[in-house]
Amino acid sequence: MNSSKTTIKSQISIKYVIISLASIISISLILKLYTTDFSIPVFSDNLSYALSAIAHVNGDFSQSSHRGIGWSIFVAIFYSFINSENFLVYSNAIKIISLAVASSTIFLVYLLGRKFFDQRYSLVIAGLFAFVPHLNYNSGFGLSEPLSHLTLIAAFYFVINKNTKFIIPSLLLAGILWWIKFNEIFVLFILIIIYFVTKRNSPNLYRNLFIGILIFLAVVSPMLYDRYEQFGDPFFNAYSPYIFTGSWEKIISIEVGHGQESQTTTAFDFIDENGLLSFFQTFFLNGIYNILSVLWKISFPYLFILIPFGIIFSFRAFDQDKKLILANWLFIILSLGSLILVFSLIPDQRHLYYIFPFLIIFCTIPIQRVTEYGLSTFSFSQKQKSIFLVIVVAIALVLSAWFTLRYDVSDPLLENEKYEFAEYVAQNFDGNSLREFGISLDYLNLVYVENSPESFKNCKVGSKELCNYDKSNGYLNRITIIGNSVEEIITKGETYDLKYIIANKEKNVFHGFIDDIYHHEEKYPYLKKIFDSSNQGFEKLKIKVFEIDYKKFNKLLNE
Repeated sequence: MNSSKTTIKSQISIKYVIISLASIISISLILKLYTTDFSIPVFSDNLSYALSAIAHVNGDFSQSSHRGIGWSIFVAIFYSFINSENFLVYSNAIKIISLAVASSTIFLVYLLGRKFFDQRYSLVIAGLFAFVPHLNYNSGFGLSEPLSHLTLIAAFYFVINKNTKFIIPSLLLAGILWWIKFNEIFVLFILIIIYFVTKRNSPNLYRNLFIGILIFLAVVSPMLYDRYEQFGDPFFNAYSPYIFTGSWEKIISIEVGHGQESQTTTAFDFIDENGLLSFFQTFFLNGIYNILSVLWKISFPYLFILIPFGIIFSFRAFDQDKKLILANWLFIILSLGSLILVFSLIPDQRHLYYIFPFLIIFCTIPIQRVTEYGLSTFSFSQKQKSIFLVIVVAIALVLSAWFTLRYDVSDPLLENEKYEFAEYVAQNFDGNSLREFGISLDYLNLVYVENSPESFKNCKVGSKELCNYDKSNGYLNRITIIGNSVEEIITKGETYDLKYIIANKEKNVFHGFIDDIYHHEEKYPYLKKIFDSSNQGFEKLKIKVFEIDYKKFNKLLNE
């Protein structure tokens, strides 16, 4: 087969490429906007980023104890042009910035595709990437993923360039990525491995790598120095000392990760207590299983069909540079391997969104193979090839739109009730509450920020996102306690002054048995109901709050 002739015939005009990309980006933006609500302020991790960005504008560049500040610094550039007393303005600004970065990444993915395919198939790659519903849904929250994805793709784009000098901008971007995502230091080593494997015997191999590493160190050294000044350790992460506790629940619990008697746990500690086999299963097998399980879930609604064929065809890819295919394989395998430990504890699909463009490259190989060379019974003309590719992208768009419609877009009534309940909590509750991972307290931190003595514009990065809220007026502190029953939770809770338990109608992430309190409160006479959303006129928010009567509990326990 003469692939050179195919390449010549398949060339299309720059004008067509620009129009096609503009159309793809516009459609993708519509899908993104469908799941983005500008009437609701940021309230979770995105609240932390927004407040940190405001703090940066005021000159506070303190490091976070558990996340990078690269995204908030980037947002601060735009916040410096905003002067408003309405926090919703800043909230919407970070969402718009996130949407803009996510949309611009589509063009970069097209350029990455050009390393492997001609223009037409690169447009297919851009389309498949642009219509991934998980990415579109995530892009409107104001989180750091869009910028980290853009930076990561750009770093990979440069490292696979044939000229060794491009390792320099690649490692520079790896340094910037570390500012954005503090746990993504693994990217540096993956890029270096890809560099050596694909560019052996190339001129100036070591010289350019040395320059690149120097630039990387120059980029990250201010961050590492600041972390050393703040925490006494340049690589400090609030969760790292407790990784080998064996579960995310233990890491964030007051008994282990956040208690006054917290102690660093090591792999040897876990092995001594649970055995080597349990260690292997918990931190290796579970991690691999969770990664594969999440990959399967996020490959819907259309990539799950193409990925298996893409993987098979990648082993015999004759229209792509074998070194580039090898680089793509290395990045996928090594990056997923570096996440095994993380996924053994936290199988959060957001951690795998970065992998989409690299999987889509493989997914496009079978599309190209069928289009260019047909099957044993038929082949396409040039016109039919173009029509077929348009149909492929159109099918992806239809499936994406259908999948997007299934997302739970915000319900104004429910969100208003959640905010109203958060205000009620801030005004009436004081003490420790069992942390619930439902939806009832989504807006509590936001309410604390809005009711702080200082304006949200004076927040500090290190103030736990509460802007020095005056706790003397009442403050609900949410704590996690490890337990397998309500009785065990309360028994331990007395030691930590646990006062409240909030029961959602929806399932609790860690303590599913808490749901039973909502449905069968009569079984727990030592729990005094002090709030019931149904009795307060709430229509959508279904929660009950109970105060623990330890005297009655201990009496019943001893009978």
